[in-house]
Amino acid sequence: MTLGLPGHLARDSLSRALAFGGHCAAWVCLGIAVFIGLMGATEEADPVGWTTAALSALLGGILVLVARFPTVTLTLVYLVAGTGTVLALTVIVMDPAYGLRSTDNVVLALPRIALILVGGAGSGSLVAITWGVLGWALGEAATFLGVALAGGVWTPNIAAATALAILILVRAFDGLGRRTDARRETGLHRASQHTRELAIRHDYELRATARLHDTALSHLVAIAAAGSGPVDERLRLGIREDLSLIVGRDWAIDHASSDAGERALRQPDVPAGLACAAPDAGAPTLETAFAAAANVGLEVRMSGDLAVLGVLGPGRAAALDAAVAQCLVNVARHAGVREAEVAIGLSGGEVTVAVMDSGVGFDEGEVPEDRIGLRTSIRARIEQEDGTVRVWSTKGVGTTVVMAVPEGGE
Repeated sequence: MTLGLPGHLARDSLSRALAFGGHCAAWVCLGIAVFIGLMGATEEADPVGWTTAALSALLGGILVLVARFPTVTLTLVYLVAGTGTVLALTVIVMDPAYGLRSTDNVVLALPRIALILVGGAGSGSLVAITWGVLGWALGEAATFLGVALAGGVWTPNIAAATALAILILVRAFDGLGRRTDARRETGLHRASQHTRELAIRHDYELRATARLHDTALSHLVAIAAAGSGPVDERLRLGIREDLSLIVGRDWAIDHASSDAGERALRQPDVPAGLACAAPDAGAPTLETAFAAAANVGLEVRMSGDLAVLGVLGPGRAAALDAAVAQCLVNVARHAGVREAEVAIGLSGGEVTVAVMDSGVGFDEGEVPEDRIGLRTSIRARIEQEDGTVRVWSTKGVGTTVVMAVPEGGE
């Protein structure tokens, strides 16, 4: 039983709860002992009753300290005081004047049960059982010594032995149950850890696949669009840098956010139709997308304000930039047109970018399973950022891809 708490908290909480329950039972026993002593002192005018009540009250006060500050020192003080109390009461009640034949009586059982239910410092069933057995042993020793001093017959106290047996059973059951819960919790932890590892691996594979697909496809389309003759030095430099990333140790990391600024410096062309305010220095842009469009010879008309990308985190903005770039490369490769339109806006806590063309269109359901451009480089990439992708396409009319990602992000 964990009470809905984590395992490391449930153990301490249950141990404290059982210890407090034992303390309450001990206080009840000592309260009864105080009541018996007061009744003897007032009703029967027996001065020994005051001693009995005082010793029991003192022991109850020390138990309050043990419950409030469960240290080894206070626990030992309580056990020593309890042993002295049992010894004194044994000498008192075993006086022949009271007519008690053996030590197996209620008066001696009350402080001895309180001694067993000390709880003590530390947590866990074994610690509680150890303190309980020590309290029982000290009570037996005090009783035996008291009988030797006062005379009478020593007999094991059945009530005290029963209290010890109940304590051992409860604590042993709690310890075994907690060990079973710990094994079950360990299995659940391993399963949860395995699930997280699979999710991280899946995320890593998606990023790697999208990265490789984007790089290879964009450069192949750019080379094809360049026609015959020498490859432009700017394109050659971009291919060389991207290949160094692919074969490097961090080939699956999304470098779009850091590469975009460098490519923009190498890319002096401004997309045709771009009529929006320039974003602040350092703010996210769609420069990777515009560079990809320029490399494949696609003219882009844009509407909206790039400044809305400032509400996105760098990683989320880079993912959106890469997805838009893939949309533009797809237009250049499949739509049969040389121009596209990009619209950007902010509404309802989401940044939305639409890529539209008036090309040949397609049926998304007919896209082969091995084609990963739309499926991985666009849809999966946006969904990893908690975004959505919607595609409308009609053959002979054109295609519109709308990508929406929430504000913030890493």
